[in-house]
Amino acid sequence: MEEDQDGNEIHNCVIKLREKPKQRRKKVYIGCGAGFGGDRPIAALKLLQRVKELNYIVLECLAERTLAERYQIMISGGDGYDSRITDWLRLLLPLAVERGTCIITNMGAMDPVGAQEKVVELASSLGLSVSVAVAHEVSSAKLGPGSSTKKSYIMEGVRIRYFLFAFIFVYRSLFYLLCLICIWHCKLKID
Repeated sequence: MEEDQDGNEIHNCVIKLREKPKQRRKKVYIGCGAGFGGDRPIAALKLLQRVKELNYIVLECLAERTLAERYQIMISGGDGYDSRITDWLRLLLPLAVERGTCIITNMGAMDPVGAQEKVVELASSLGLSVSVAVAHEVSSAKLGPGSSTKKSYIMEGVRIRYFLFAFIFVYRSLFYLLCLICIWHCKLKID
């Protein structure tokens, strides 16, 4: 196992093409379940319930203002991720997992690894088995007392077969780029 300069483990995933790599989905269904930090989860739930073919649902809950707020809360000892993440996912996870819908969000804000831990804990309490992927900036500087970056795994080449939950905290354009990459990788699977 490789380690980075801070001693974090680096994981590389083995990627194989699908059995029929030339056969791709004719249509990919993408829904937007949230568009700003104050959005309510009921719209995302209705989208999941009504669009049975939904492949991806995007929860875009982060802007420059909310990122700054999360940073202030984190350096004061609070959570650097969106505190509503458990409420949202308690509502959305069961149906998303049942349908195989990937959830992509940036609710991780300043502490995406802390949000990842919270989601894994929630899924376990709901009796669900999910894969949670985190995309974040790796920095040797400690951001604050609430940050979980020292416990993080750096994942390269992450491709999740059924369920992807990405937490982004750098730039909104990076979030949108990750959405496009996830969709493009529909043809790949992980062993």
